[in-house]
Amino acid sequence: MILKPFLSNQPYVLLLLLPILAGFCLLNVFFPYHDPVMQADLGLWGKTDLFSTHWISIVSASIVGLNALQLNRLFNRHEFLERYNYGPSLFYVVLMSFSHSFYQPDGLLIVHVCWLQALRLLFQLRTGEDNRKQVFNASLYMGIAATFLPASAAILLFFWFAVWTLKGFQFREWILSMLAFAVPVSNALVYWWFSGHRLDITLLRYGTIVRHEVIVFYTTSGMVFILFLLSLVGMRIRARKSSIRYKKLSRALFWMLIGGLFLGTADLILFKQIEWFNVLFICLSFFFTFAFLHKFWKTIATFFFYATFILAVLKFFLSAQLLM
Repeated sequence: MILKPFLSNQPYVLLLLLPILAGFCLLNVFFPYHDPVMQADLGLWGKTDLFSTHWISIVSASIVGLNALQLNRLFNRHEFLERYNYGPSLFYVVLMSFSHSFYQPDGLLIVHVCWLQALRLLFQLRTGEDNRKQVFNASLYMGIAATFLPASAAILLFFWFAVWTLKGFQFREWILSMLAFAVPVSNALVYWWFSGHRLDITLLRYGTIVRHEVIVFYTTSGMVFILFLLSLVGMRIRARKSSIRYKKLSRALFWMLIGGLFLGTADLILFKQIEWFNVLFICLSFFFTFAFLHKFWKTIATFFFYATFILAVLKFFLSAQLLM
């Protein structure tokens, strides 16, 4: 069983991520579900040619694996549960296997890297302490992310709400946050302008057109939604004997989750794409672990996790004619 070892407190299970990552990459090579593209969209930095559409998947899968380890480290270091748990890393890898960014690096994958660093700094905020350095650096990472996916600039608002949840509003820190965010964005806009591009609405469009199978998308969304609801049950159980610190961190994550949902919904409505939904996977990986706390609900959550994992594998065997 894949899930049970990851819900234990044995760190060696992280080694199991390697065959899982390799397995998804090999499946996409032999049974292509995510069509290879010759160029990676890097937002305001333009597009870059990929030297190999197959070998490059090793790079993207390695980044996903490192993100999973970073995410799990944050989960355990800040004591979201009473003992160490390695479920978040597994959930992140499985969820990312539905994204094109898992198989070829692009701007969205870099956004994940930046957001994780921003969360790392966000979790360091403490009430009554000088947090200007953490706020500045976290906002800088949010700004860097926005240069690779300009539409993600809208998440800055939800990031502020997350900051204020943890320590309250301070005007000086808010100004520092604005300045830190503006530095990389303004530099990238200048580069975009001098590269011969126009500053218009096309900045928000994601350059890589990714085809998806409709049934897979809606089925996966349904199972993920159910797992999230079960996570809320587990979080209520955890909140009964948790610290104020845990409750603040959870609310901060909820703000980031709402921001990611807003971004994905905008992508679906405006551009008929669903790739931006993958920014939700960071926060969802934190939350899903709580779905396995209650003895009864754990059984149901286990069923839906394995259903999601099986679908992640079966999608590679779908006929190409079914793709949109």
